[in-house]
Amino acid sequence: MALELWFELMILQTIIGYSFALANEFIGLYNIKDLNRMKSDFETVRFHKRFGWIEITIFYALFIQCMYMLYNHIVAGDPKLFIPSPLWSHVWIGGLIAFILVTFKFIVARFNKNRIYLAGQYIGPIGFLGWSLAHWTSLYNFYFVVLPIWNTQGIAAILVPSSFLWASIIPFIVGIGLFVFVLYKRGSEMKKKTRFAFNQIAFLLHGVTFGYEKSAKELLGTPALFKYVVPRTYEFIEKMMTISGLNMRKLEKLSLPDALKEFMRMAEKVGMAEKVKIKWESEKSFTIESINCSTSQVRSVMSKEELSNAICPWAIFAASIANKITGKELRMEPSEFNEIGAITKLTFIE
Repeated sequence: MALELWFELMILQTIIGYSFALANEFIGLYNIKDLNRMKSDFETVRFHKRFGWIEITIFYALFIQCMYMLYNHIVAGDPKLFIPSPLWSHVWIGGLIAFILVTFKFIVARFNKNRIYLAGQYIGPIGFLGWSLAHWTSLYNFYFVVLPIWNTQGIAAILVPSSFLWASIIPFIVGIGLFVFVLYKRGSEMKKKTRFAFNQIAFLLHGVTFGYEKSAKELLGTPALFKYVVPRTYEFIEKMMTISGLNMRKLEKLSLPDALKEFMRMAEKVGMAEKVKIKWESEKSFTIESINCSTSQVRSVMSKEELSNAICPWAIFAASIANKITGKELRMEPSEFNEIGAITKLTFIE
């Protein structure tokens, strides 16, 4: 009885996992014409990541269980593993090949986010193809091989859909439902227009910042940029955050590490970026990294030459706060830009 229950639970797992895989595929297809739109669409990206972690967790959990079953077949010397059969197709096509395809997509998505935005319309379907191979060979093997054997033995499946048809339909119903829920969370059409306007303002602000900063450095040099621009920037972000209902004055009562963390939390709250990371390398230097910054779309239309020696506005924000709290000047290294943000190193000048 325990073995039968295990089989049924595995089918239930693949139905749930494939539902989230379909939902993520629908999100990708919805944005396939221009994946850059997702860079500032924080709500969609947030759900896209959550669904991705759920589907990949279930996939690897199923893979581990299947490897244990494969081990048992190998030990038993099952000849069906090496000749065309439902078991053969599930092991080698829906197992090994599926694992390679899904793992390829996972590695790129986890460790090379630039590539996802540049070639996501190809990488996404590769991972989905792997999930599909695993899912459909599992259903075929269970409903057309295992279940008929159970029926002859008087064993009834009770925890999974009783028919192949329902097992096939349910993931699409749930996947579409999850996708519609994501669209609902994104907001109404009016909110979309408001978000579009905000993004355009951010786009223009980012472009003006780059142009002003580059001109200031060429005319006056980096020291003048810090002396005049950074202090004034603090005044600007203080007013901006006040309008957003956030009090910058409380930052001045905190230690610098805590003040930076609090500001980044505030920035994420008002939708300036999905996430901003502060990493201290020593007592005198730290890096600031923006992830899914609301202005990252700018980099899609700027050349490497235009970005050379440029400094991300987040670094200027951080330098402004650090200067206000400590009274010390900082040296800002040129930012390393990517498709969804940037990372910049700042060092205190003694």
